[in-house]
Amino acid sequence: MTITPWHDHADFEIAERHQLDKEPIIDFDGRLLPIAQEFSGMAIEEARSLIVEKLKTKGLLVEVDEKYTHSKSFNSRGGGAIEPQIREQWFIDVNKQAIDWKGAKSSLREILIDVVRAGDIRLVPDRFESTYFHWVENLRDWCISRQIWWGHRIPAFYREKELQIAMKTPEGEGWEQDPDTLDTWFSSALWTWSTLIDPDLAQDESISFEELLRRSPDFQKFHPTHVMETGYDILFFWVARMILMTTFMIREVPFKTVYLHGLVRTRDGKKMSKSDPLTCIDPLESIRDYGTDALRLALIQGTGPGQDLRLYPEKLESCRRFANKVWNAGRYILMNIPSGTSLDPPQNVQNEAARWLLHELDLLIGKTRQGLEAFRLSEVIDNLRSFFWGTFCDWYLEMDKRPDRNEEDNRVLAYALSTQLKLLHPYVPFVTEALWENLEQDKMLAKAPWPESQGYDFGESHQKIQLVCESVSQLRTLREKARLGLNQKVDAGIDSEPHAEVFEIHSGLIKRLARISELKIRKVPATPSGEALSSYFQDSLVSINANALDFSQEISNLQKQLNQENQFLTKSRNKLENPGFLNNAPDQVVLELREKVDSTEKTIDALKKQVIELEQLAN
Repeated sequence: MTITPWHDHADFEIAERHQLDKEPIIDFDGRLLPIAQEFSGMAIEEARSLIVEKLKTKGLLVEVDEKYTHSKSFNSRGGGAIEPQIREQWFIDVNKQAIDWKGAKSSLREILIDVVRAGDIRLVPDRFESTYFHWVENLRDWCISRQIWWGHRIPAFYREKELQIAMKTPEGEGWEQDPDTLDTWFSSALWTWSTLIDPDLAQDESISFEELLRRSPDFQKFHPTHVMETGYDILFFWVARMILMTTFMIREVPFKTVYLHGLVRTRDGKKMSKSDPLTCIDPLESIRDYGTDALRLALIQGTGPGQDLRLYPEKLESCRRFANKVWNAGRYILMNIPSGTSLDPPQNVQNEAARWLLHELDLLIGKTRQGLEAFRLSEVIDNLRSFFWGTFCDWYLEMDKRPDRNEEDNRVLAYALSTQLKLLHPYVPFVTEALWENLEQDKMLAKAPWPESQGYDFGESHQKIQLVCESVSQLRTLREKARLGLNQKVDAGIDSEPHAEVFEIHSGLIKRLARISELKIRKVPATPSGEALSSYFQDSLVSINANALDFSQEISNLQKQLNQENQFLTKSRNKLENPGFLNNAPDQVVLELREKVDSTEKTIDALKKQVIELEQLAN
């Protein structure tokens, strides 16, 4: 077997194991050395075909395999082939027992393992711990010198056989600095603490490193960092190196938590990369066309920790529409509440719709805090977006559009808007800050205190308004099925034995939101009459006149829904008849399943009656 230990990583490993000689074959210009005899001085590509001809002439060429594939490195920018060479380099010994760590001598590699395994540093998501340990447990000495012209110079100076490591050229003649530069990741690894040092104090070389840290206010306040955020693809290249350098220099971890985000990809999943500009979406163009807030949202929504993200114009446009919705809703509220309205949490609220909103808002504040603390950033903005656009704009602002509005309503609106601006600010900082400025506050929104739950527990009011909202949704759905336009009002009815009083109290709101001319509410069992199009929900039945309905299509839709409910009922009954499930499942789970079965049975009965009703109407 012929090997070239000087020019191939695998061959070098073989030579090291078997103590073989290593000899260079090409120089640093890619030309063959005298050992190549008549081919000496030739470029590799030029000599290759001539060597093949020589082998043929000597009868030594047995076979040529044109389909043979192997691994070969190329310069990603210039395109030229990369030929490995053995060179004298600077290394960091990661296995030397030389560091005082937790009362014992440790190596850098052992410290890298300990800080994560002991929980001093947490990786989010934790599935990357296995990747981290695989790299670190197999860590070799780190080569920190590079033969490139940019970067920090190696602080080593030579004079004949003398070597000095110094920040400045030593005194005397004949000193030459090492031409190599430090590895980019070596320089980057210093970031966690070097950026926090007082730059003026750093100029004083008489101050010790420990004193420099002690007298630097930013370092004392901000080190270690609470959360370090970066891409999972540089977990080893940057995160591990920062841990290595900081634990060595300062004897403490550089950060408490590492949040690893995914890669940005194209619509079809290709990685966006500077080396392939056609894959990239220019952020400056995106900001120009969609806004900075929209770009920020698009980079967060739809992805969890460590998950890749697909970015494309339609997603940016969707996020732009939401930012625009926040602006328009905020401007509408500012035009409808008196200037100077208090943003403090309102007390003794009487309006039931306002109580419903405050109850929902308190739940949102709690879920947002929990989500952010757990780094579920996408889930949080999904909740905030759904609440603002749906609960707040589509429902509450429509409920609030009435002639008898009062001071309480203004305070609820002001508090609800300001609270949501605070919750949304980390995601859409510019539009929320602009609206906050219009609320005439002394401090910027960025400096405002984070919202806290106010203990708004209006469970009864919340349940009542939820019923009202569902009745409106059901009536709107029936209008769509009957192809009734928004301008066409229709008579409707609601039959409900347990909830008739709630519907009666809020009948005006239901009529306004569902565009109903006459609403007849009866405290009777929810039973289809066969005289109108109806829909069943929560022991209630809403119905409208529907002469324009395509009955055959609606019957088909109801049959599909009926099949789905029947499938769920069958599976649930099988579980409840299974002794293994009953013995192993928590009592609460069994109880909830029984309640779902009861509810599903009622729904199936109502759907069957609706099918019969439509069949009668169709005939």
